[in-house]
Amino acid sequence: MHEIFRPDGKWFKGNLHMHTTLSDGHLSPEEAVAVYRDAGYDFVALTDHWVQGRGGPQGGLLVLSGCEWNTGDMVSTPVYHIVGVGMEREVPKEEIRKAPAQKIIDAIDAAGGVAILAHPAWSVTDPAEAMKLRGLCAVEVYNTLSGLPWNGARADASLYFDLWATRGKLFRCVAVDDSHYYNGEQTRSYVMVRAKECTPTALKEALRAGDFYASQGPRFSSIRCGEGRVEAEFSGAVTAVFYSNTVWCDDRVLSGASGFASYKIKPTDRYVRIELVGADGTRAWCSPIAVKEKTGDFKTERSIR
Repeated sequence: MHEIFRPDGKWFKGNLHMHTTLSDGHLSPEEAVAVYRDAGYDFVALTDHWVQGRGGPQGGLLVLSGCEWNTGDMVSTPVYHIVGVGMEREVPKEEIRKAPAQKIIDAIDAAGGVAILAHPAWSVTDPAEAMKLRGLCAVEVYNTLSGLPWNGARADASLYFDLWATRGKLFRCVAVDDSHYYNGEQTRSYVMVRAKECTPTALKEALRAGDFYASQGPRFSSIRCGEGRVEAEFSGAVTAVFYSNTVWCDDRVLSGASGFASYKIKPTDRYVRIELVGADGTRAWCSPIAVKEKTGDFKTERSIR
């Protein structure tokens, strides 16, 4: 069977979307970094609105360069918020001001960074329009600040991934806090990246390859695919749910899970993704995995889509 995550390297915990007093956040960059450092994170990206932050080690934590750009007017043009992480050069503001989302993604890529589509449920993103985007490293499956009590209940965008994957678009998923207020939304939702080392180059390499998953607590240790099955080893969860485009099957939900779950591919499946649920309600999400038509085996493409 094929292991989804790279066999070498280590797991590193990070937050890829947060704000400071450089834009509309309530903590200074130094204070915000300290919050995540003290919570045991390995890396963060400071992604202030239209303010491209610099990266580097800070107080024992790796800070990646970052920024959040937005486009659309909520009336006649769709709203997109695009987070860029790990840029090695400045993204020219005037070139992308009021630009379409694809141009922002291309500019992030040209600057050596990776692009992430932020909070599609909060933005009421049209899933059909988002399918046209190319070059995204990931999409936020969960954005803490997009939920109660800070916003309406639009934190969870997991249904979007099912709609996309059913139509053949396998966006990868990350979870983030989108911290602004630091009054309860911080250090709740994060990404686990399996990389050779905790450096900007190694982390971006792993992100581009898909060696990561999203979590709020439960941990994947292994996901294997092949021989008509998908298997997961994990910790911190009591339930494993296998989502696919098949509407009904009797082995989708495994309750009372003890660290291992297995799912048999159905003839109608086009993809499979796994959610873990902890006893406290926290979750973890793996990115959708494509199933080959007819054979029921898996495609394991490892490039940004």
